[in-house]
Amino acid sequence: MKTPVALVLFAAAAMGALAAPGIPERPLDVAELQPLVSNGDPNEALRRIDGALERDPDNARLLYNRGVAAYAAGLFGDSLVSFDRAETGGGRKIARLSRFQKGNAEYRLGDAARAGNLDETISHWKQALENYHDLLKENPGDEKARANHEFVKARLLEILLKDAERHAQAAQDPRANTTQKVEQLRNAFEKYHEATQVAPENTQAKEGEQKTREQLAQALAKEGKRLASLPLQARFNPREPALPDFDTRPLEEGVGMLEDANRLAPEQPEIKKDLDQAKEKLADADVQRANRYMELEERTPWAREKLAVLRMGRELAEKALDQVPNYKPAEQTRDEINRRLARVHEDEGDVQVQQAQTPNLEQQTMALSQALDHYQQANDLQPNQSQMPQKMQQTQAALAKALEKLADKLMQSPKGKEALEQAIARLEGADQALNELQGLQPSKETQSKSEQVGQQLDGLRQQAAKKGQKPGPPGEGQPMIPGQGQQQQQMMMQGPPMDSRPKINTPGQKGEWNSKAMNSGKDY
Repeated sequence: MKTPVALVLFAAAAMGALAAPGIPERPLDVAELQPLVSNGDPNEALRRIDGALERDPDNARLLYNRGVAAYAAGLFGDSLVSFDRAETGGGRKIARLSRFQKGNAEYRLGDAARAGNLDETISHWKQALENYHDLLKENPGDEKARANHEFVKARLLEILLKDAERHAQAAQDPRANTTQKVEQLRNAFEKYHEATQVAPENTQAKEGEQKTREQLAQALAKEGKRLASLPLQARFNPREPALPDFDTRPLEEGVGMLEDANRLAPEQPEIKKDLDQAKEKLADADVQRANRYMELEERTPWAREKLAVLRMGRELAEKALDQVPNYKPAEQTRDEINRRLARVHEDEGDVQVQQAQTPNLEQQTMALSQALDHYQQANDLQPNQSQMPQKMQQTQAALAKALEKLADKLMQSPKGKEALEQAIARLEGADQALNELQGLQPSKETQSKSEQVGQQLDGLRQQAAKKGQKPGPPGEGQPMIPGQGQQQQQMMMQGPPMDSRPKINTPGQKGEWNSKAMNSGKDY
């Protein structure tokens, strides 16, 4: 049985073809090409049209005719490209004809793929239906589009139901393990679901979808419950043996499968009960891991490592709360970790304040800036600590005073000769100090100084440009402040100490479902 396909070229006047030098051009005669396309040599017609397209590559009529010739030659993918370009660049009539032939080409591509890739066939045929459907929305009386739509719909429904039944039967094979059974039921359910979308009125598709939905939910729930009931195994990282951990991957997959089962069959309370129990077990495991990180923090002497370990523990406590909101053990663990983080930040702030007791203005501003950052984070973690606002206020005032002195110092030209590059670096340091001071304690005096420094910098940069030097443009990067070493500069450029665990930017779990069992083998 073949689908009706109109392989008729679209007549166009004066379609120029390439001619040899000195030989007059002869218009491309569609009447001569039609017999080649219909029952002769479509490749010859394609060659002639390609010659005309070299002179007029965006001619929509030529592109349409090329699509017809390529279609007749069995080059369905090639024809699809030509029809698509003709539809985009042509008028309404060309666009409608192109869309119709795109549907035909999609059908042929799908038919050619049936032996090797049924999913590819389904994809092409669904696209063919969309093309016909668009035509029918615009013109319900288009009999050719309607006939082809019904033909492709019937073929698509046939293969979907046949493949769904094949998978459903394979799932009942007693030799199939749980993984194979879930995969077969998932495929059956999805094919039945696609069939109901193609033909909502089809009884076999609706009944098959409902039956396999229930079977799939039960299979997922059974396997998910089994995985969730497995005892947790210790997992050690050879690169970080001091960091304790559990292998929660089987439990996480079990939770995912139960979530998918609950989504498929939300009316079954037993699945919801098993899901809640599995989530609580996973939350318990994360809380235990978080508590072990707190134990490790107590044995860690260095503040930076303490912060890192506590952040990892807090991340696990928050993950537990994602599983079970308002879960008391997780809330208590998170609150204790926040208390410890605040303590470490406050202690570090105190250390930086002590280090700021130095006559070196650059070192003062660096230490006070870091102290203020630590105090602010401690206050965010434990906002009810009465001593923190006072420490923050005192440190901010001391930092503002140090920044003002540093800016005034850097605004003054040193005695003796100063190189142009050194002058630019000095004023960039002053500009940076003034900007930070304005952010802490805005004032007209600081704004005036900043404008003065900015004007001086512009003049020096223009001088450098005339001499062929390339100082960085205003606002780009961090200027070097005279008197500071490279290590001190790097510490200042780091900004406030982070209070969240750094992560590599990796994508999360892919797929529309929660478990690997439901997402495996798919391209998301």
